[in-house]
Amino acid sequence: MELRHLQYFVAVCKHLHFTKAAESLGIAQPTLSQQIHVLEQEVNTPLFDRVGKRILLTEAGEILFKYSMRVFDTLEQAATDISQLKGLERGHIKIACLGTYLAMETVMDFHQRYPKIQIAVEQLSTEQIRHKLLQNELDFGVVFLPLADKELESIPLYSETLVFVTSQTHELAQLKRIGFAQLKEVPLILMSRKYLVRQMFDQACQENGYDFTPTIELSEMDDLREMVEKNIGVSVLPRLYVRSMCRHSIKSIPLLDIPIKRTIGIVYRKGRHMSAAALSLMEELETFFSKLH
Repeated sequence: MELRHLQYFVAVCKHLHFTKAAESLGIAQPTLSQQIHVLEQEVNTPLFDRVGKRILLTEAGEILFKYSMRVFDTLEQAATDISQLKGLERGHIKIACLGTYLAMETVMDFHQRYPKIQIAVEQLSTEQIRHKLLQNELDFGVVFLPLADKELESIPLYSETLVFVTSQTHELAQLKRIGFAQLKEVPLILMSRKYLVRQMFDQACQENGYDFTPTIELSEMDDLREMVEKNIGVSVLPRLYVRSMCRHSIKSIPLLDIPIKRTIGIVYRKGRHMSAAALSLMEELETFFSKLH
């Protein structure tokens, strides 16, 4: 059953006159009569009683008219909803980050401006983000680049740097810079080896002839931060994490001899249709990170 046939049928129902209905549709009356006949053949029953010049709906016609109006009402609502999406009045965005700190400031600001848009933010590993993007389960991800995959596109945002962190009362907290050699003298707390922050640190150590055995290894960055706050040990953390999550509770110190940097960026699947809401959030992230340079 074609939508065009239903449009013709509804026009006849409203006018109860083939000539007037044809004029409203901008088609010839014989063409309209032919298309109504095709529809009647499809449903295998008459839809109109033709009594002289009068036209009345049959019982089948009444039923089809009721459901046809529901179809067009639904289509009209869909058009309205799509229009609202374009106007950022409503919608749903699903993203994932290596750490939620990478997007939380932007997400909170975005939510204040567009409170009817639902935003889901997950903290996942790089491989989990890649998998979900390829399965079309995410609009986009925020990760360390490069993320090599021919099905994914990326937008560089920011060059992230690891910094040395201590409690505010630690004996090293007053230093303006610190060298790797000094880390040998203090208990070192690090993320476990499966996390990219730890891999960045280990790679820099290996390339420059340093070898560290951490006193404690953790799988949650917030737990690591809490241990540093309590002066149990020192660590290295992404500068943006310190800025966003703990700028007043711990002291960050630039690393003197080996700056550890990695590019943060947005990744998304090639060819994926992006809603106006998702595109707007991506633009907000680009603006946020551009101010950090």
